[in-house]
Amino acid sequence: MNRRIVLVFLAAAVALLVLAGSLPLSSRSRAQSFFGAQRFPAIEVDTADNLYLMMSVATAPASEHRPHSQIFFTMSRNGGVDWDNLPQTRNLSNSPGEAFGPSLAVGKSIPARVYVTYHDNSTGTTQAYLLRTKKKTKFRRPANITPHNGGAFAPRVALDSTGAVNIVWGDTNQNLGKVVFVRSTDEGASFTAPLNVSRSSGVAFDPEIAVDSSDAMNVVWQDTAPGKSVIMFSRSTDGGKTFSDPKQISTGRGAATEAAIATDSAGRLSVVWVDESTGSAEAFYSRSTDNGQSFSEPFNVSRFPGGDIHKPTVVASQNVVYVAFQNGDLFGEETIKNEQVYIARSDNAGVSFADIEQVSNAKNSVGRAHSPAMTVDSRGVLHIVWIDASIVGNDEGLLFYSNSANGHSFSKERMILAVI
Repeated sequence: MNRRIVLVFLAAAVALLVLAGSLPLSSRSRAQSFFGAQRFPAIEVDTADNLYLMMSVATAPASEHRPHSQIFFTMSRNGGVDWDNLPQTRNLSNSPGEAFGPSLAVGKSIPARVYVTYHDNSTGTTQAYLLRTKKKTKFRRPANITPHNGGAFAPRVALDSTGAVNIVWGDTNQNLGKVVFVRSTDEGASFTAPLNVSRSSGVAFDPEIAVDSSDAMNVVWQDTAPGKSVIMFSRSTDGGKTFSDPKQISTGRGAATEAAIATDSAGRLSVVWVDESTGSAEAFYSRSTDNGQSFSEPFNVSRFPGGDIHKPTVVASQNVVYVAFQNGDLFGEETIKNEQVYIARSDNAGVSFADIEQVSNAKNSVGRAHSPAMTVDSRGVLHIVWIDASIVGNDEGLLFYSNSANGHSFSKERMILAVI
């Protein structure tokens, strides 16, 4: 099925929702006829509990040879009840190429400053870009922050208490796969020269960054130096001028990939990744209570025998830690498809986790649920989004949102369309 047909199907699906009364009256009267398939969401919350949501959106058929993946933005000012995606969702990247994979950071000032990183191939090479607000939610034009002609993939952004902008990405300049760090102390107007954090003899890529309560920068990534893929960690306590020697966190016999990291108000670090040591892909978790000096023995938090876990993500708030992931394979004795998004909650800062809960409700005979992203507001409410590809099929997804006060019961899922 080509992308043009998919987009028509999306419009038809929304028309059915309008007729059925699933969209608010105000939305029905303003609904447009063109909706893009969504991928790779990112969600954050500010100090006033406003929610900010970024996503990659297919905006044109690939056959037309014009921009067909952009970064879109919407927000909610009432805890996820309503979103500013109708009558139109805002295209922030307006790229002549493909813009993909947003990362989002929101400052603590009022009004909040918002920063978004993503990669874009409009120069002919995939490079790192930055979007930043100039007034409330009005964004400046995208800036290419890659200081060379090489590749810069999957940039990730985090802010410290001073508002400094800290970014890591996977860098392939001079054909070397490494993780680099840059920092801006002037609200993203300029950046330091890239610093090699990974210092690996192998290939280092897919970094994630979290700034803790002491403004230390904590970075994890995937590294092939040991002869297999492992998860590495490094930390800076001097504003990114230097980083500690990389430390391996994963300990299993199998490959470890897709790391994510979070920190809580006490400075404790939570790291999750995909580990294949059990013979299947599972979500493993480890934590540090001593500023990354040591990490706990990793353990399986997904507990899906025969599963195929991907896209794990983690958030931490006080003593509560949430781990979310997608399961993408057959599992169990009855080999039932469970291609859904799941979540596990810890109430003791990651010492142990409760049984997993299913969040999504994709019709697996048509498509899967995948790519969860989440944040926790000042009240402790969890806000989670994911992609559901069972509405349209052909793995073309629509974005859904839900929230929970306890990680066990969730609000009715809500579709958030990318209206073009």
